[in-house]
Amino acid sequence: MDTSSILIGIAVVLACALPFLLSSISRKQREKKLVDSLNQMAQSESTTICSSEICGNNAIGIDGSGRWLFYARCADGVKEKIDLESTRSCGIIDKPDTAGLIFVADGKPDIYCELFNSKVEATPYDESRMAARWHKIVVDRLAAIKS
Repeated sequence: MDTSSILIGIAVVLACALPFLLSSISRKQREKKLVDSLNQMAQSESTTICSSEICGNNAIGIDGSGRWLFYARCADGVKEKIDLESTRSCGIIDKPDTAGLIFVADGKPDIYCELFNSKVEATPYDESRMAARWHKIVVDRLAAIKS
């Protein structure tokens, strides 16, 4: 093989691998930004995140005491802090075009944490299962607070 064939082969391999590499770098940067958002919100309440999950452009986490739930969405910078001690109930919304959690508190407007919207994201990843997992976590925590 001559040098030009080797260089062409290397260029083709790099051209094929580059989109995957750039996609991976972009995903890791987005995930870091979401984790940083959750941590900043937790610090503002003098607590730390003990359990969190990232799916697509969304992150959700709960603090160690189970009092605060934090939600961040990368696409439009939405951030929510939910005080579970003042939350009356948590519901799950799971439709073909949207998935999320809705929190109802006395004397406050309802808070909707949208995990998937077909108008923003082309296809769902695992948002419906994520919503079901976190709904169970929140309902269990609300039951513990009320007892």
